[in-house]
Amino acid sequence: MTPIEQLKKDIATFRRLDKRHRWLFIWDYYRIPIISVLIIAAIGAAVAFGVMRDDKDLYIVMVNANREVVVESVPTQLEKNGIDLAGMKIDVETSYTLKYEDFTQADVQTVEVLAVRFGIGDLDVFAADEPVFRSYAEKDAFVDLSLFIPKDVLGSKEADLYRYRNSDGHEIVGGIWLRKGSPLHEAGLYSGDVLIGVAALAENLDNALLFIRNFFD
Repeated sequence: MTPIEQLKKDIATFRRLDKRHRWLFIWDYYRIPIISVLIIAAIGAAVAFGVMRDDKDLYIVMVNANREVVVESVPTQLEKNGIDLAGMKIDVETSYTLKYEDFTQADVQTVEVLAVRFGIGDLDVFAADEPVFRSYAEKDAFVDLSLFIPKDVLGSKEADLYRYRNSDGHEIVGGIWLRKGSPLHEAGLYSGDVLIGVAALAENLDNALLFIRNFFD
């Protein structure tokens, strides 16, 4: 089948779908070029306007968090609940929602934006419910915490470690479970169990690891 014939077939299929399934169809078949264009655009914007962005010591993205929590209050709330920010200036993003079981246009946009942020290292720490976290773990999006955190410290939280095999077949610790009573829960950001990890391309890797260490103490 020629490219033109395939395109005509895709258009015919697209027209038969309802609105929700049209978004899924576009994402399934065209996500690579979409993400590629977005990454190129983001890199260009970063180069052009990077000097205008406020310098922060840590960028945290929390997906499916409670959006009623005032973002500006998050650092204070975390410190009140035992998180040592060591004077760091942090940027917290809680506006992203992503529900794979009921995929909408908003979810497509979230996936696109997160692909860019992960791709250019524009986030350091990532928190989300297990389906969302797993989808990025499968893309090798997180550092292996066992390379940076001593074994005895890891062992103290063994039951909460999120272990899985990466694309090379090696078992890694890509995240840690946070449950009711954690600083994020006490700050009102989540009610159910969530996972938190450090982005593989984190710009502020050292600060991200210091932040994550709080959850092992």
